[in-house]
Amino acid sequence: IASMLGILFGKKTGERFGRKMEIFGGIILILIGVKILCEHLFGMSLL
Repeated sequence: IASMLGILFGKKTGERFGRKMEIFGGIILILIGVKILCEHLFGMSLL
């Protein structure tokens, strides 16, 4: 159910905001990756 809601939400926001939402989503994914990398390399949690 959560993934279905995410798909519907993404479709609506994508239609409304377009490219800006793609860039925002990409930045979020990069930040998640950096957080995971720091946790594994340094053993520290950022959030």
